[in-house]
Amino acid sequence: MYVMKHVMELRRADGADFTPDEAEPLLEALHIGVSFALGPWAAPMLPVGVDADGRIVWEDWRPLHCDPAQVSSPGWWYQRDHQALGHLLSRVIPAFADPARRAVLRFQMMFAITSVSDQGFVEQRVMTGAAGLEHVMWQTLVTSGILTEQQYRSMAAHQLLRKVLLGAKIPVDIDPGLLPVITLFAADERQRQGTVLDGAHVVTQIRNWLVHPTGDQERVYRRDGLVAEAWLLTRHYLVLLILQSLGYRGLYRDLRKTSGWAADLENVPWAGQ
Repeated sequence: MYVMKHVMELRRADGADFTPDEAEPLLEALHIGVSFALGPWAAPMLPVGVDADGRIVWEDWRPLHCDPAQVSSPGWWYQRDHQALGHLLSRVIPAFADPARRAVLRFQMMFAITSVSDQGFVEQRVMTGAAGLEHVMWQTLVTSGILTEQQYRSMAAHQLLRKVLLGAKIPVDIDPGLLPVITLFAADERQRQGTVLDGAHVVTQIRNWLVHPTGDQERVYRRDGLVAEAWLLTRHYLVLLILQSLGYRGLYRDLRKTSGWAADLENVPWAGQ
């Protein structure tokens, strides 16, 4: 099912005219931003431009990428929280106006949209989310100048992810109530090799076992539900890192949860800091 839910008018705050090319970054920000919040792809469709006399002088009939409507979305945004969406878009739209920032953010948010989705193979969502995390890690640590490329490549993936998460005030501990299978897996690994695993270590290790043909895939599937919980934790980290990079400080839905009320919301971890 596809539905047109809202009608929107775009205009400059000062009332000045603008061209379709000038509106393009804003339309893309709405497409990517709303999809990132919602989970499924959603797009502003059938835009038209009018002149000072109200005559239509431009229109676009391209079929932009959209997913079928869902009763309950898998995303971090609760659809009745209009303030949260406005808070997000007030940060996404200016970022998309900057061509350099737009390219980076667009890439990361597209990874997140695919990873958050509850459609397709779970392994695909884990690997896509991990690719998004790697992109965020590189941008945060190397592009910003915190680490050199040589330093970055000399560190293990879990060390890099942990550094980025803690820098963003995102906890890396494993919550037994939300991730019971990962909790048991971490306990087994501690007994087997004496290593205490946190969320950053689990996410990167399971991703590596799935991707690299070293025979470790069997260990991933030995415990039912481990891949699914790795997906939940991966998308949780990726979404929060993107929100933190945007300066978002509103409410969100914890993507590690698979049950409860749709309106079970909480503050982002860095709120108030």
